[in-house]
Amino acid sequence: AIVAKAKEVGATIDIVYSQNSTETQMEQIAGAASGGYDAIICRLCDTSTALQMENAAGDLPVVFINNEPESDYLKGDQFVYVGSYEQDAGAFQAEYIWSGLGKPSTLNVIILMGEKLHAAAPKRTNAVKYYFLDNKVNVNYVFVDNGDWSDSVAYDKLNVFKITGQPFDCIFCNNDTMAMGAIKWMKDNGYDTHKLLVAGIDATTEGCAAVKDGDLYMTVLQDTTGQGNAAVESAVALAKGGSVASVSGASEDHKYIWVPFVPVTPQNVDQYN
Repeated sequence: AIVAKAKEVGATIDIVYSQNSTETQMEQIAGAASGGYDAIICRLCDTSTALQMENAAGDLPVVFINNEPESDYLKGDQFVYVGSYEQDAGAFQAEYIWSGLGKPSTLNVIILMGEKLHAAAPKRTNAVKYYFLDNKVNVNYVFVDNGDWSDSVAYDKLNVFKITGQPFDCIFCNNDTMAMGAIKWMKDNGYDTHKLLVAGIDATTEGCAAVKDGDLYMTVLQDTTGQGNAAVESAVALAKGGSVASVSGASEDHKYIWVPFVPVTPQNVDQYN
């Protein structure tokens, strides 16, 4: 999406990969600062290193994407964040799963979280918990662990849970890939995915297909195309010495550009598949 948008607006963009190394990422950003670039779009390896990356960028504006740094590290119209409000995704999951189960007063819940260093994981997870607290649902969290966004890791973690012999009503996954692992594990172990509900996030091709099949109760679209477009629009505006104010979803302090999450269910999945 970023490449397509850059081409559309006539911007030259070079892409490098840090291989999840903060040292490599800092070197790449410093290289951009001394290499004649006008702006940087950065998906942080580790959100705690935002200030280091900003220092490495020097006078260049930085558009952080997907992995949200703390607000204190952002500066209006210089260091901005483009993404979706992670808490909304978890709240949508909890709302739809609870309704799908008939709004019971008690629940046994499994949560598979993303990577430990990814800002989205605790926010999506805590939003699920806060939703149930707000609605006075008595929840027993029978298993909560990091599945690292991976289907195979999710499957292996659920095998660990299986040893405990505890019952569960639903599985919340911080992304669709882990949800696919959870669904495979459930089927391999004789659980009915139409009664014990699974929720994902991202509305991937696999996730949407599983929603159609009824194995995945719902997912939440993270609009990566929208994020990519907004990232390029923001970078171009800042590179020209302008403001992100004109970018759709910009916050009043010009630190954030929010791209809305959308719940995806059997009723609307055809729009996103």
